[in-house]
Amino acid sequence: MKTAVLMATYNGEKLVEKQLESIKNQVLSPDYVIIRDDGSTDGTVQFVRDYIKHHNLVGWTITQNEKNLGWRLNFRQLLIDSQNTDADVIFLSDQDDVWHLEKNKRQVEILSNHSEIEVLSADTEFNVSTSEATVPTNYVFKDNTQELSKFPIERFYKAGFRQGMTLAIKKEFINRFLKYWQEDYNLLPHDALIECLAGLLEVGYNLNETVAIHNRHETNASGKAVVTLKSSKALHIQELYAKYQGYYEIVYKVLQDNNSSLTQVEKNYYEFTKRRVANAQSGNFFKTFEQVIKDWKNYEHASSRIRDILFSFKK
Repeated sequence: MKTAVLMATYNGEKLVEKQLESIKNQVLSPDYVIIRDDGSTDGTVQFVRDYIKHHNLVGWTITQNEKNLGWRLNFRQLLIDSQNTDADVIFLSDQDDVWHLEKNKRQVEILSNHSEIEVLSADTEFNVSTSEATVPTNYVFKDNTQELSKFPIERFYKAGFRQGMTLAIKKEFINRFLKYWQEDYNLLPHDALIECLAGLLEVGYNLNETVAIHNRHETNASGKAVVTLKSSKALHIQELYAKYQGYYEIVYKVLQDNNSSLTQVEKNYYEFTKRRVANAQSGNFFKTFEQVIKDWKNYEHASSRIRDILFSFKK
């Protein structure tokens, strides 16, 4: 199996070297390392270029975006980039973590020996460097004493089961959803989409072994809420559309392509989310309140119902 590592960078000049080292020194060397910088204003791009040149790294490239996309769309673009390679397995990388040197070899072995697995996550060790850092609460698999745990089937949107930097993905899986991921769905996290979709298709598993050190600090891009009750109504509407509607549309269409028995369930959530967006845009409290009552069971949390009502009062 040929492999490609996709790394997103942004103002990571002081953070990126250790991760570059852990990728370069993998027991199973990657055939491609595709790095996409999201408009850094420090020396990240030049540092990476010098690193590639100094170590004479064949198959390693770095491209700088013409404009800042945000980390979500930057990973989307990297996934698009991966489709232009002949890699069989795609790894995702943050700029500030450190992989164990047998990580990629171990995950490729699992994928080679289990044809039913298309997406494989793994466990990590957390290194928290500041009190301001957010620390994810990872999903606890019921059979985590076994080598592999199957992803659960989550009918609602969920923020994934493991960090995206642990993922090993068969290239053909990426093509399943990428064609439906519109650019204006710019608040949709790639790892949540990949893992939840893999669970729904029953092709996702977790390797119950620690494969990397995941560094958490105050400058981590992920883990921060997009919308709080202090946010503007415009941001509330944007998240409903660019994250939740985008997620359910992609999931519904992929399940439909695969003749899944869950297609209608996810289509219902997609239609429900479109109504949420339309009612939020209308600014009509009574329409929103009516939807909360009629679609009560379609809301995952009580907080989501309260959120819709509170934002209906905002200008």
